[in-house]
Amino acid sequence: MKRRIFAVLLILCGSVFISHEVFAAWTQAKGHSYNSLGLSYYKTTQKFTTLHTEDDVVTTTSGKTYNEQQEEFNSTKIGYYGEYGITDTLTGVTSFWWDWQHSNDTKKYANEDGPSGIGDITLGLRYNLSQNLLGSGALMSVQAEVKIPEAYDYDHPLFYLSQGDGQYDTTLLLQFGRGLGKGYAVFNIGYKYRFENDEFDPETFKPSDEFKMTFSGGYAITSWLSLTGGLSWKDSVGNAEVSDEMLERYYTTGNKKGSKSRNRLIRDTLTLEQDALNGTIGLQFNLTPKWQTSVSYSRDLSGVGYYKTSNNALGKTYAINLIYVN
Repeated sequence: MKRRIFAVLLILCGSVFISHEVFAAWTQAKGHSYNSLGLSYYKTTQKFTTLHTEDDVVTTTSGKTYNEQQEEFNSTKIGYYGEYGITDTLTGVTSFWWDWQHSNDTKKYANEDGPSGIGDITLGLRYNLSQNLLGSGALMSVQAEVKIPEAYDYDHPLFYLSQGDGQYDTTLLLQFGRGLGKGYAVFNIGYKYRFENDEFDPETFKPSDEFKMTFSGGYAITSWLSLTGGLSWKDSVGNAEVSDEMLERYYTTGNKKGSKSRNRLIRDTLTLEQDALNGTIGLQFNLTPKWQTSVSYSRDLSGVGYYKTSNNALGKTYAINLIYVN
């Protein structure tokens, strides 16, 4: 099979299903909940890469970022995101989804669309640290979450697509929020620690840890219509690793040996070191005091300077959510 089949493996990390965590900082009151059922569609036909190749051998691994075409990959998801107030200052958070994937490469070389089924499950806790930080009127919360990859069978990433990336992640976020007249603003900053994937030991690999930052907000245009938007950025720490056994298996898929083959395996084939800037804009409609619906459009951005997208797909996401607040 062609290597491009496998390059989409980790595209879905945080970018396919529009995450409500981008807009969250407040905790739910005790016994109250926020529930969202969402449908999203993601599509990509290009990527940004820092690898330059000649005759399928990597010659340059840093410097200029190249925008390359790739075979179409799309993902359709139905998912649930929920929050529940355990106490007035402590909120439980969860999300999970069902994913239908389609890859033109997989269709061409394996005569199948791609996998479908339940993907990664996220569980977390958000705790309010201050309702009025240093008298500024802003609140501050901390959120810890874990991504659980136990709901699906994870197949070897050099030969198959899967509904997730197959290993546990933990994320710690510091969140700030403030009301601004008819609107609000949220700023999140955090760190994601990614555990080693040893599903096919000794062919192991570890995705790079990531710094994460988001800025988002909303504004009430009328009593029933609000405009929402945000920017999210993740920056690879650069500590991804692959075992020698995984590198040897990589050569059996038809890739040529070279001094920079490990870089290609990390940055392209398994996409273990991604930098990504993403923008979202949406509308939220208040149907009743308890029921809302929202539509949004999100896309990966090329970025500028330090905030450039690299070793990551450039895709677009369309989403609609039905929201119930109790």
